Amino acid sequence: MQWMFPTLIQLVPAAVWGLGLLVCEESPRWLLYVGRRTQAVSVLAKLRHLPSSHPTVVAEIAVMEFQILQEREAASGTSQWHLIKETVVPVENRRRFCLVMLAHLFSQWSGGNAITQYLPTILGYLGTTGDALSLTTALYAVVKFTALLIFSLVVVDFVGRRRSLMAGITLQIVTLAYLACYLGISRQMSTTTILHAASATHASRAAIAAIFVHGVGWVIGWFSMPFLIGSEIFPIRIRSLALSMGMAGHWLFAFGCTRATPDLLDVMEEWGAFAFFAGICLVSLVYVFFAMPVSELTPWVTVEGSERQTTGETDSTQDTTGRSLEALDGLFRRPWYTVYQVAYAKKEDEEIEVQAIQERGKSELAMVEEA
Repeated sequence: MQWMFPTLIQLVPAAVWGLGLLVCEESPRWLLYVGRRTQAVSVLAKLRHLPSSHPTVVAEIAVMEFQILQEREAASGTSQWHLIKETVVPVENRRRFCLVMLAHLFSQWSGGNAITQYLPTILGYLGTTGDALSLTTALYAVVKFTALLIFSLVVVDFVGRRRSLMAGITLQIVTLAYLACYLGISRQMSTTTILHAASATHASRAAIAAIFVHGVGWVIGWFSMPFLIGSEIFPIRIRSLALSMGMAGHWLFAFGCTRATPDLLDVMEEWGAFAFFAGICLVSLVYVFFAMPVSELTPWVTVEGSERQTTGETDSTQDTTGRSLEALDGLFRRPWYTVYQVAYAKKEDEEIEVQAIQERGKSELAMVEEA
């Protein structure tokens, strides 16, 4: 029952979302995809609070129709089996797929979900009980949510995926190592000794703080990074299939970690589980350093190729969409352990990429206008 409840509780938001679907409008893009154009225009106009004939609505519909046409042309005449082979056979796509699957694996087995789901039990190991236990658990959720908002809205596009991920993993390693050491030492001490020895009390409080810091590290690192990486590196032709397979792996790894954590805490005498998670994080840090490229452009490079100061402001000329798929093809053909040598694009390479994005955007806009 100990592992079943954390798993079942995840069905609550899914049920809320499911009920919410009953009052949600259909996606205009999906309506266009299935040939219901009139309804798509009506829904988009309702969402934008504009009349159906407004230029903004007309332009958005035209762009979506063009993108759907591109996607259909990219996948035309292919079976699912052919797309699977295209995902795992060419070396550049296989390494993309391995990167995303390993990202989901490390995300689940780095200890973030395990600590979140079994936090009351873990806080009990640290001597937290009663009202303090409930308050600490609630505060932990608030801290993680606040860190996620700040990271998602402010930090990630300026610091970069790779730097954020490596910083988050490092925080996890340090805090997990401390928790493992504390639990390994304190299990030899009686509760009375821990409560009355000033050094032991301070160490216990530091262990609780380490859990909070670990949560922040997980949020800015492995929590969201698999989804960001996967959405940026796959060609359109195989993106849908590859991301679906990645999500299947995500939930498989999540179930395995949820199921195994109580046994890990029991068999490995509590401290060993945290040492195990720290080891996983260390392996992931080494892998990220060698194998993960930067797929996004730096935010101070504009479509004119000029530099600007990082002030936190954005404008219509700024582009952070990333390296082109062609550039990533060449990068992923390299041996995985040499990707770090070209992980960060040089300034002149970024300017070339931005110019290519600009030209591609002009070409697509011209095709939309002709249509």
